[in-house]
Amino acid sequence: MNTRQLSYILSIAEHGNLSQAAAALNVSQPALSKYLAELESDLDTELFLRHKKQLIPTAAGNIYIDAARRIIDVKEQTYQTIASLSGQTQKTITIGVTPLRGAISISRIFPYFHKRYPHVTIQFQEHYPRELYQATVNHSVDFALRTCLELEDDNVFHITSHEEDLVLFVPAFHPLAHLASPDLERLSRIEIERFLDTPFLIGEKGSTIRELFDIIMRQLKARPTIVYESDNNLILKNIAQNGAGVSLLPRAHIEPSKNLVYFLLKPNYSMHMSVMTAKDHVLSEEERYLIALNFGAQFSEKFYRFSPSPLAKEIMDEFHITEHSYRQILNLS
Repeated sequence: MNTRQLSYILSIAEHGNLSQAAAALNVSQPALSKYLAELESDLDTELFLRHKKQLIPTAAGNIYIDAARRIIDVKEQTYQTIASLSGQTQKTITIGVTPLRGAISISRIFPYFHKRYPHVTIQFQEHYPRELYQATVNHSVDFALRTCLELEDDNVFHITSHEEDLVLFVPAFHPLAHLASPDLERLSRIEIERFLDTPFLIGEKGSTIRELFDIIMRQLKARPTIVYESDNNLILKNIAQNGAGVSLLPRAHIEPSKNLVYFLLKPNYSMHMSVMTAKDHVLSEEERYLIALNFGAQFSEKFYRFSPSPLAKEIMDEFHITEHSYRQILNLS
């Protein structure tokens, strides 16, 4: 799923009518109807009630609509902020990002980058992880922000400074929910195989978490029931909160909830926060500084663990980026 498809849902909710929504989106009404039917089939629930040619959001529909609206709002605010600072430029850096998360990462540091390099602008190419990899190898982007499990690769360098644990998001009514710790900073640990009789909501093929999930399931020789797949973690979280199943998501997504409890896995699984470059791409000074700032910003993520690769350490040392110095940059800016 991409943000263009999320706009389909918002248009249907706004107009309450497929024909009007299709006209506003400049797509055909049959195509929009097919999209909605396929989405509801994938979710195994109705997002809209049909009443006299009007479409009225269901409870599940309102959850989905709210998630879609939040994602698109954040994306638009991110791009508007960067565009307002970019003015006349002499050089462009093209960054591959995942929808939402990658763009947010750069938006936090761009004002500080812009003060040092005011004539450099940043362009984004949005892809999901599999396409990000290809865009990096094909030099469609100068570098890409994504997650990875392994640092060794024949075609790209993974420059990483931090790791993030993965967490099971479990509906509060689940029989094992009582084992969860109420302290979100000290999560209980549990084996994922104890949930094999529960439906899973998981990332689509090609995502880092799905890659890890499939590895775990092969090791367990298990065939889990997957009821929904998405490249969008926020949507997976919202569907889990609605009780449709358990989901494996980054720890950064946890927040107090009456409808969800959280478990770290036993054994622990984590992923690297990666800046990915083609092996034959030479990073410019501006690119290296932007990457160093990105690593500095990751110190503000409460549950990230600092574990720099040699190249990450070299880049951070070049610009004297540490947790302390990054906070000084914020204070001086």
